[in-house]
Amino acid sequence: NFQMAGTNQTNVWATGALNEVRMILLGKTGAGKSAFGNTILGQERFNHEDSADSITIECASNIREFDGKRLFVVDTPGFLDTNQPEEILHEEIAKSYQMTATPGPHVFLLVFDIKQRYTPEQYASVELLDKIFGPKAVDNTIVVFTHVDELKPKGKTIEQYLEKLKDGLSHPLNKLLDKFHRRYLAVNNYGSQSEKDATVRILLDMVNKMMVENKGQVYTNSQFKAVASIIKTEMDSGTYQPYKSDGSFALLPQTKAIVIDGYLRRMSSRKTN
Repeated sequence: NFQMAGTNQTNVWATGALNEVRMILLGKTGAGKSAFGNTILGQERFNHEDSADSITIECASNIREFDGKRLFVVDTPGFLDTNQPEEILHEEIAKSYQMTATPGPHVFLLVFDIKQRYTPEQYASVELLDKIFGPKAVDNTIVVFTHVDELKPKGKTIEQYLEKLKDGLSHPLNKLLDKFHRRYLAVNNYGSQSEKDATVRILLDMVNKMMVENKGQVYTNSQFKAVASIIKTEMDSGTYQPYKSDGSFALLPQTKAIVIDGYLRRMSSRKTN
């Protein structure tokens, strides 16, 4: 394992082991995405909003052995930020594929800050999930609400909050949750260790139920399959090096070509129906 310069990231890779749970964190910068990654990992591994180097600028991965499972977590730079330069976005999307293509992620964790007023832009982030990972990705996604500890009055639950929204079930946030089969989780990233671990157990239980609904299949699409096959070829020939000697992630050029081709095709076929 290499140590990334300037971060406390240990570079690890997915093994595809049966007890492995591969998760990709998604969300806008500032939503509490990296902090939630640290909650899952049980320690400060990813830089997050409250740390000095606040923002995730490239995909990073970490693992935790927990309750007999190997939790493999990928943090992403704000894929859903509208101001990401295309070239960087392409590079990082390709990395997230390569990091989890063994043979694919179990779950996408779409993180929203419950304190942020819900905007149409957040709905657009669902469209982006579609474009980046394909239209079926919603079936493997759990929505995560952060900062629930700040809901007023104190002790208010996420369920009470959603029920009280103006327009009730036709409120855009409720409509968004319908898209994800109302799979959502409320998290306090600043709770005690035992609270956080309880949240991780709830999350794993949700992933488990979701896997049953998806007939035990992890998420895949033609790009994930192609990338998995490239990695297998590299591994079989003994040449696969997931990380460069300086500790940075070694993105395979063929991975990038495959992933970006799929992404651009989905971007250009804007839904006409």
